[in-house]
Amino acid sequence: MGRPREVSDEEILRVARQIFLERGAGVSALEIGKALGISHTTVFNRFGSKEGLMVAALSPAMEIPWLKTLDEGPDERPVLVQLVELCGVMSSYFEHVQSGLSLLAAAGIAVDHQALQLNGQSRPALALQALSRWLLRAQGAGRIAQCDVDVLAVTILGAMQNWSLTTRVCGLVKPAGGSDQYISQFVQLLWSGIQM
Repeated sequence: MGRPREVSDEEILRVARQIFLERGAGVSALEIGKALGISHTTVFNRFGSKEGLMVAALSPAMEIPWLKTLDEGPDERPVLVQLVELCGVMSSYFEHVQSGLSLLAAAGIAVDHQALQLNGQSRPALALQALSRWLLRAQGAGRIAQCDVDVLAVTILGAMQNWSLTTRVCGLVKPAGGSDQYISQFVQLLWSGIQM
């Protein structure tokens, strides 16, 4: 009999998330273990229960991947190009978050709001503050028009989050260009009001 396969927690969570999103909350730990080539006992030993596995696999990641980009920018490229790029990353992030939280809610699993915090603040608040600072720096450098950057940040973040939510809740089929087309059109519309 061979030695049991070593599988990292990250790999278990990645595969579990994929399977839960494809097939729903009814998937058993046995099926997830089988897909990974490990026993369901290993899954339970690592995460305590199927609910523990679902929460770990479907909850938002502790880091917001685009905060660092906001904190370091804007860079020398045209602001319009950077906004399209940032909005694409934000949209993907919100799609990832909402798909996981929606499945947890459908399974009747409440996510602890403390789990949505980072350094004692809600992650959405941190993202909003970082985007406001990015826009303020762009404005200070004369790269966007004078406007209330907090309102602009709320508009951008809200549009990216609502795009994901609206397509999911309303069952909209994304256009042929997918999110990229929506994001490009949204930023072009926004740009007409803030360009210098």
